[in-house]
Amino acid sequence: MKQRGSLGILALLFIIIGTAIILENYSLITGAIKLWPLLPLTIGAGFMMLFFERRRDPAILWIGSFLIQLAILSYCLNCFSWSKLSALWPIFLGIIGLSFLVTHIFVKNVIFLYLSILFIALFLTFYFIFAVSLKMWPISLVVFGISLLVINFNLRGKIKKKSSNSYFSHKKWRKI
Repeated sequence: MKQRGSLGILALLFIIIGTAIILENYSLITGAIKLWPLLPLTIGAGFMMLFFERRRDPAILWIGSFLIQLAILSYCLNCFSWSKLSALWPIFLGIIGLSFLVTHIFVKNVIFLYLSILFIALFLTFYFIFAVSLKMWPISLVVFGISLLVINFNLRGKIKKKSSNSYFSHKKWRKI
């Protein structure tokens, strides 16, 4: 029953968005075209609902998260200016990283955390180099070093857990 309701809401959103775009195309209303980011937002929300209600596939969650963030960025650029995108292109790397982070939070797979750290570090690096100042490029070395330390610290903790749970560390084998 819950699945039918959310599918109905999704269908209603598509009908409303499609009607607004048709009315804009025939000049019956104006300004609706600036609301086009509602389309990827709706599709992303549909993917998120699909993940939480039916399928537990991490790819569906990642795509939904990515589309929602992309829609938010597009709406902000509609309100301000698309001309800044030439300097703000690293934000797309940040969106990819945040999508992996959302996937890690709900799926609990460490590979998504590592990919998140990688893409967010790339985002910060390129953002400081291209959007802030070219003199800030050494910050890329700092960000890369910090991301390596975080990954190393996380891997070190997992190795210690595995070695303490190994076959020969059991109390019965220590007596021999």
